[in-house]
Amino acid sequence: MSITQETFQSETAYVVRNEGVDLELKLFMDEQIEYILKHRATEHPFLNAYAEHGLPPEQSKVLYLETLHYFKYLPFYVCGISTITRDEAVLRTIAFNARDELGETHSHSDLYRNFLHDKGISEEQIEAYKCLPSTQALNDGICALYSKPPLQKALGGLFADEAMSASMVSKYNDGLIKEGVSERGRFFWTLHMEVEVGHSNAVFNVMEKHLQTPQERRLFAEGIEQYLHLMEVYWDGIERKLNTGGRQ
Repeated sequence: MSITQETFQSETAYVVRNEGVDLELKLFMDEQIEYILKHRATEHPFLNAYAEHGLPPEQSKVLYLETLHYFKYLPFYVCGISTITRDEAVLRTIAFNARDELGETHSHSDLYRNFLHDKGISEEQIEAYKCLPSTQALNDGICALYSKPPLQKALGGLFADEAMSASMVSKYNDGLIKEGVSERGRFFWTLHMEVEVGHSNAVFNVMEKHLQTPQERRLFAEGIEQYLHLMEVYWDGIERKLNTGGRQ
């Protein structure tokens, strides 16, 4: 499944965009989506190569262990935005996105660990694995971006997070297909292709009152840029570690 501008505008999306949004704002937000989807963080050479070829088993394990360290605390970071706003619509969106990640009884982090187990990675290996400094920097950067004013910058980061992730998880899914993983084994990733689009649209739906001035829009764009830079460094780190020139 290829993620495009039209994916976010679909009337069958997990969360549908509010049609009452001002046209000028819609055009601004569409420009940001287009920028996110074309950015090197989203179209990273390593990620694109993975989608096309997959990885040998041991390299694939490293990729997905690094990804665990990228994913596992994201709901906590997202909730940090609630401390810098008094807008209940924003709070509701933050709670909705985080609630999805936590589930009723099993979180998406739990589902991800099951996915790792299915890939032959033991709980002992998961607990012993130390992530790259670039992956830790991604965590630290997201935590700071989401917990400090201005609100527009934090929401720009979250908008980039969700939109970029929709494309990213589709490429993970493609790579897993190349590795021979079954549809059942790819459930976590097919689930998230729909969820991330919906979460991005949920942010879209609460932004109008917060993007009224050029300054507010500049801050929103800065948040997008900061998040994408962190992701670009994350991918660069994994690419260096796996020395993709030696991919079989």
